[in-house]
Amino acid sequence: MTGSAAPRPAPGGIGGVLTRYFERGTGGQTGDVGRAASAAKAFLAFSALLTAAFTVFFAAYDFEGMRPSVIVGAVSVFAGCVGLWLVHRGRQLTGSIIAVTVGTGQVAFVTTYIGWVAGFQLYLVAGGQLVFMLFTERQRALRLAYVVLAIATFFYCQLVVPERGAGYTFPEGVYGVLFSINATITLLLMFLLAAASHYGALQARSEAADAAERAESLANTDQLTGLANRRPVLRRLEELSASVPYVVGIGDLDHFKQVNDTFGHDCGDLVLAAVGERLKGGLRAGDSVGRWGGEEFIFVMEQSALDDAVAAMERLIMELASPIPCKGHSHEVTMSVGLTDAQPDRMVNRALQRADLALYEAKESGRNTVHASVGPTPVPGTEAPPRRRRA
Repeated sequence: MTGSAAPRPAPGGIGGVLTRYFERGTGGQTGDVGRAASAAKAFLAFSALLTAAFTVFFAAYDFEGMRPSVIVGAVSVFAGCVGLWLVHRGRQLTGSIIAVTVGTGQVAFVTTYIGWVAGFQLYLVAGGQLVFMLFTERQRALRLAYVVLAIATFFYCQLVVPERGAGYTFPEGVYGVLFSINATITLLLMFLLAAASHYGALQARSEAADAAERAESLANTDQLTGLANRRPVLRRLEELSASVPYVVGIGDLDHFKQVNDTFGHDCGDLVLAAVGERLKGGLRAGDSVGRWGGEEFIFVMEQSALDDAVAAMERLIMELASPIPCKGHSHEVTMSVGLTDAQPDRMVNRALQRADLALYEAKESGRNTVHASVGPTPVPGTEAPPRRRRA
C-alpha cells in the first residue's frame, strides 16, 4: 500500500529526438513558447542553409540571368540569421513571423521567376503544417492567417504562375532535377513534422497519464510518513473481506502527545516519519502498513494466523525501540498494538472495532505490548464504542 508511479520513458526514434528538441526552451523560454521558439530556431537554420545552397547554385549556373533570385536568396539568408538571433534573445514571436514571412515570400518570388515546374511551391505544403509548431495557442490567430497565406500562395504559384518562369527558363533536364530535389526535401520535411507531431501527442498523453497517477498516489499516500492513508487501506480491507481470511491490527505510539507538547510538532513529525520508515522496513513479505491517523498506524496481514501476526508485531515493536535523534536529543518510541483476525464475511467495520478494543486493552495492560482479540463479534447494527483518548 505504498509506492509511487514510475516515470514513463520518453518517446524514442526520430520523432522522439525532435520532440525533445522542441521541448527545450530557447532564450530562457519554456512551455509552449519555448517549444515554438525551438521550432522557429530549427526552421530558420534549415531554411537559411537550404536557401544558401540554392543561391550558390543559381549564382554558379548563370549569375547574370539569375541575379534577382541570387539577391533575394542572399537577403533571405540574412533575414534568417536575424531571426535566429532574435529567437536566441527570447523574441520567439518576431522570429517566427520572420521565418514564415520570408519563407513564403521567397517561394513566391522564385516560383514566379523560374516557373512552377521547378517545384519550389511544394515547400508551402510543409509550411502549412509548420505554422502549428511555430506559433503557440495564444498566437492561433497568426496560425490561421499564415495557413491561409500558404494556401493562397500555393494556388497562386500553381494556377497563376506559368509553367516556365517569366524571368528565366532552365533547360528541361534542369527543371526535372530541381523538381526531384524539391519534392524529396518536401517529403522529408512532411515526414519529420508528422513524426514530431505524432510523438508530441504520445508524450502529451504520457504526461497526462503520469499526472493522473501522481494525483492518485498523492490522494492515497500520507505525505509525512510515505505510508498509505485510510482510503487505500479500507479499499484493501474490503477486497480481503470478500475473499480470504486476514488479520488487521491498529498500533498507537505511547505517550506521543508528550513529544509534541515538550519538543514541538516539528520534532513530532520527524519521529512519525522515522517510525513510518521503520514499520515499512520491519514488515514481513505480504504484510502492509498505513497511517490510520495522528500517531496511529494500521497493519493488514493477508491469510495470516493470529499467533503468527502477534509474533510479527512483537518483533516489530522491539525494532522501534532504538532511539530516534531529533535536534540534539533523541526519543525512545514504544507502540501498543491491538490485533484481531477476520473471515471473508464482508464485515470490515466489526474487525476494526475488535482491533480498536484490543488496542485499548494493550494500553490498559501497560503499553509497549501486543494484545490479540478473537471475539466476540459485536452485535450487528451496533455502533463502534467511543474512541478513548490514548497516550
